[in-house]
Amino acid sequence: MTDSVSKRSTPRLFDKWVRFVKIISSLRGGTDVQGTIDEITENAAVRGANVWLLVCSSLLASIGLDLNSTAVIIGAMLISPLMSPILGVGLGVAILDRNLLKRSGGNLLLVTVISLVTSTLYFVISPLSQITPELASRTTPTILDVGVAFVGGIAGIVAGSRSKKTSAIPGVAIATALMPPVCTVGFGIAKMDSTIFLGAFYLYFINAFFISLATYLIAVWLRFPKRAKLDGETDTRVKWLITGFAVLVMLPSAFIFYNVITKLRFDRGVKSFVTKEITKDDRQPVSWNVDKTDQNTLKIYTVGTSVSETESLELRAKMTDYGIGSLILKIIPMNVSPDEVKKLSSNIQTTAADNAKFMSTLEAERENDIQALQEQIAQLKEELDPERRFIRSIKIRIPEITAAEWEKPATVKSEPPSNSNASLIDHSLVITFRDGTDEPTKAVIIKRLQAMGKAVWPNDTFEVSRKVSQLPQEENEPQ
Repeated sequence: MTDSVSKRSTPRLFDKWVRFVKIISSLRGGTDVQGTIDEITENAAVRGANVWLLVCSSLLASIGLDLNSTAVIIGAMLISPLMSPILGVGLGVAILDRNLLKRSGGNLLLVTVISLVTSTLYFVISPLSQITPELASRTTPTILDVGVAFVGGIAGIVAGSRSKKTSAIPGVAIATALMPPVCTVGFGIAKMDSTIFLGAFYLYFINAFFISLATYLIAVWLRFPKRAKLDGETDTRVKWLITGFAVLVMLPSAFIFYNVITKLRFDRGVKSFVTKEITKDDRQPVSWNVDKTDQNTLKIYTVGTSVSETESLELRAKMTDYGIGSLILKIIPMNVSPDEVKKLSSNIQTTAADNAKFMSTLEAERENDIQALQEQIAQLKEELDPERRFIRSIKIRIPEITAAEWEKPATVKSEPPSNSNASLIDHSLVITFRDGTDEPTKAVIIKRLQAMGKAVWPNDTFEVSRKVSQLPQEENEPQ
């Protein structure tokens, strides 16, 4: 009897978990479909202020790459308008809007050309224009960059499709990093370096394509209304074409990733071999390198006691254990005495300590820069928050109100409103009137506030209540 009850309860518990997962992972609730389409369509246009933002973003990113400044590069990412036409391309394909696809594709080409011209001109006239770690890191895209672009694109379209906007958009702009690769392409053009040009352009293409692909998939998943209809055969052909092209785009990045991992393991093996086998109390390796022009020879320059022929043979036999058995070993002794070796070791330790101190200082400065940017983002979020803006507006427009604050009661409606975009929690605005305000005036002001609130949040329940305790006027005056 107990076994039969257990068997019946197990499927029920599983069904409950499935329903729970569906509820918390549902994307369709709170989606503003038409608003999202209108916003992406409007922002995809490259006109006026967007052009100025684009040029400024390109210059900032170029300066940051030139100075190897992460903080400046992050700032350029935040103001870059490159994301909008990319989202427009994905949305145009998803809803079969030929006009939106053409406009977004043309605008994407335009913003790319403007960014390239701006960055190329900067690197041509810049007195620095040397390859930096920030530039070099954007010339070898791997399969991991595909993942970053795709996941970032999903986050971008999900955040942008909400009826109530979230703070995820700046994070998406930083994660996907569209502007730095374009400016690295400009650096490659300015220096006439095809390797940098091709690597950075491939990274930019990966980011743009997989952000568009993520937009397409989410728009299809959310069932955005289509502007045209395709027959079943054509629809299947389009889906296979998109899938095949995505695989083709990923293949070079997978190959590059394999080469990067292989080289990393090889370099790690060489370093481990030199550190464990060559380094002795009376012998120190000064430097080493693999000379591919000399039959892949590992040349190790040492100071102190020289390596005997017998020890050299033993070292060659051990190279296989470190995964570098294909290399030819050549140890080159330098004319330095053992005492000088000890002095050299002491100098190396001192230099390493100085470098560690410098890196610690540099890391602290970077953390301060990142903290400052986070504070700026928080301040910007506070200034753009619609509820705060509403409070500031009514304080200016209605002088009889001396204090106002939003309040969300703990009561939740038993049934959701008919409109799926509406909030389930009532919003209440608690206000304090100036001393001496009569009741008829208060009633008129409350009705006016309710009308203003419904204009800003048409799908939400909006209530206005008065504060019971009247505070002195000077304490309630807005700062």
